[in-house]
Amino acid sequence: MEESSSSPRGRVPQPRDLTPEERAELRTGRAIRNLLNVEGWHVYRKILEAHLLAKRNELEAPAETSSDGIAQVLRFEAVKGSIIGLRLALAIPEGILSGDKMLRQTLGLAATEDDDDQ
Repeated sequence: MEESSSSPRGRVPQPRDLTPEERAELRTGRAIRNLLNVEGWHVYRKILEAHLLAKRNELEAPAETSSDGIAQVLRFEAVKGSIIGLRLALAIPEGILSGDKMLRQTLGLAATEDDDDQ
């Protein structure tokens, strides 16, 4: 016996409308995915990585004997802050894409916007 489309088990659930926040998050994911695919991002990433390496080297350099303790602490904190900022700048795109992937899974959407009409 064939189930009719009017029976509860035969119906395909209709997708709900996306909230403005969900639409914005999906647009952001699409924009970041596009950004990561252009040459400019790869160049910019290499620049950030070079700055990060320079700051790490600066952090590992011996303390200046001509500076007092407070100056050395301030220098260390400034370098540490720069390192944290550069690492964050490098990690943000992957974090956004991870959130996009989780949202798409939660909403039952395709893995990327190329597979749906968002």
